[in-house]
Amino acid sequence: MKLASRLSALYAALLGVTVVIVILASSIALVFELWGFSRDVTVAKHEEAQILVDQYRREGMTLQQAAPDIVKALGGIGMRVTVFDLKGHYLAGDKTLHPRVLAGVLAAGGMQHFIPPSLRGPPEPGRTFRGPSLPPDRTSLEPLTLTYVEGGYVGFEPSVPLLLVSLIPYWRILLTIAGAAILLSWFVGRLFAQQALRPVNEVSESLRALADGDFTPRRFLMAGVDEVADLTAAFNDAVASVATAIEHRKHAEERMRQFAADAGHELRTPLTVIAGYIDVLRRGAIEEPRIARQILATMSIEKEHMRGLIDRLMRLARLDSEAPPIVESVDVAELLRGQCDAARRLDDRRAIDYSVDGLQTVEADRGELGEAVWNVIENALKYAPDAPIHLRATRNNGHAIITIKDEGPGMSESERLHAFERFYRGDQRGEITGSGLGLAIAKRAVERVGGGIAIDSAPGHGTAVTITL
Repeated sequence: MKLASRLSALYAALLGVTVVIVILASSIALVFELWGFSRDVTVAKHEEAQILVDQYRREGMTLQQAAPDIVKALGGIGMRVTVFDLKGHYLAGDKTLHPRVLAGVLAAGGMQHFIPPSLRGPPEPGRTFRGPSLPPDRTSLEPLTLTYVEGGYVGFEPSVPLLLVSLIPYWRILLTIAGAAILLSWFVGRLFAQQALRPVNEVSESLRALADGDFTPRRFLMAGVDEVADLTAAFNDAVASVATAIEHRKHAEERMRQFAADAGHELRTPLTVIAGYIDVLRRGAIEEPRIARQILATMSIEKEHMRGLIDRLMRLARLDSEAPPIVESVDVAELLRGQCDAARRLDDRRAIDYSVDGLQTVEADRGELGEAVWNVIENALKYAPDAPIHLRATRNNGHAIITIKDEGPGMSESERLHAFERFYRGDQRGEITGSGLGLAIAKRAVERVGGGIAIDSAPGHGTAVTITL
């Protein structure tokens, strides 16, 4: 059974138990109230008995003749009636009352001995008195009461059914209302339970979808602050975490596939060259010293090219890993000064300078930021021969701006658009060696600390690479 059905059944059961308790408590209270009412009914019966006997006497009927009619008229549910003459002889009514009431009277010698002293003497019509207490084997609300009528006595005894009959209309009304209330509570409780549990059902369906491999993010908005809202909030957080993890995994797999494809493509060329020259040497070129020296020199160049390519691929793979960067305060002036010194050692004939304006430190990974700046400088050293290189660091609206600008030949628009792609090399590269990974490494290193990198270039106007942190 679903939880909504169980909750609605519980609501109805609790209401039913409450109604039963209310009915029992109110019935007990009404019993005590109706106890006095039963005595009033008995008094009324005494008067009615006197009127009936007088009526039958005027019609010429004796008490013995009229006794059955009197019992029929006075008796009923909850009222026991018996009629006997002045000598205690049973005439009509409930026989179980007559022997019980008169047993002690007949043994004492007649009705006169039974009548209390205050009522002894000539009987007066309409006089009533209580009979003896009931024996232990009988129960009733009141002891038997007698009323004198012409020619005998009429005895009355109210019983529990009188009260029950009085309570039946009350029970009928209350039970009808209770039944309708319980039924209504079941429907209303089910409605509320379904409404309250709707987010839980939606969460369950979403979890089943996740189990089936559907990782589409789903969020549920709850206005309340109850346990269900806490559940949906926790689910939203879990879904966001799962979606992020899946997205990261997809990106990592995509980068790995791209890395493997690019590495295989780029390593194939130097390996093919080296394998070809080895084959040439095996065919006898090794016997020619001059040709052998040229082949070995070319193989050495390809070896260095392959080593550099592998080193760059390893650095790019490290940057693509999930390991977070080590962010610290980096002295910008010191960083740019070190980069300029390293560049001058490679080419001491060109002008390479730096300047810092209003910027002292930046928050970044020192090694990765230095690698990004160096790869841009190295790219300028290769593709802008003999052109001055300027490094500038400024602050703009809370951002640190590092610009590496060369006065070289610049790039075409197509080259500029693809400059940060891995293994991309421009059409004008000529015989310049390279892997096409320098700017890709720089871009990835800057992105890892939440920064951005852009390139501005045009043919004949040089190239400016801007790093924003």
